[in-house]
Amino acid sequence: MLRTTLSPNMVSGGYRINVIPSDALATFDTRILPDENLQAFLEQVRKVVNDPSVEVRLAKRNLRPGGVEARIDSDVFRALESSAKTHYNVPTLPTMGTGATDMAFLRAKGMQCYGVGPAIDMEDAAKGFAAHSDQERILVNELNQFLRFYWDAVTAIAGKVGK
Repeated sequence: MLRTTLSPNMVSGGYRINVIPSDALATFDTRILPDENLQAFLEQVRKVVNDPSVEVRLAKRNLRPGGVEARIDSDVFRALESSAKTHYNVPTLPTMGTGATDMAFLRAKGMQCYGVGPAIDMEDAAKGFAAHSDQERILVNELNQFLRFYWDAVTAIAGKVGK
């Protein structure tokens, strides 16, 4: 969250255990900071690799628009903050997540968007169950509490519309 990152998520090469591969492919998931110059970053990677036979390029995929931030002085944020205090008795602390969402496209159109979700189950998290794990789950009572939190936030926001 403090710097652009690379994660080698897909690596392939060779076709038999006793044959040295003639080529290989590595695909990296790159999380670019909003103000990062993408072309300058790619040049930096090429410089670190330092091998003209290695191709460094962007994969074909949709690039997300960047540079639009979610504000903490909006009616939406205040509604989320109030609901968090009511249902969880906690302060609201803005954080930047490492995951990607479709909110970037909505923010680019001027919408204020915030990622919220149910509290994690500390017992299951220690076992490796979490978002995008092979057993993505949450306790029913946590889901019910989150639904009440979300309902109150959405109805508070809806009450501001048209005023």
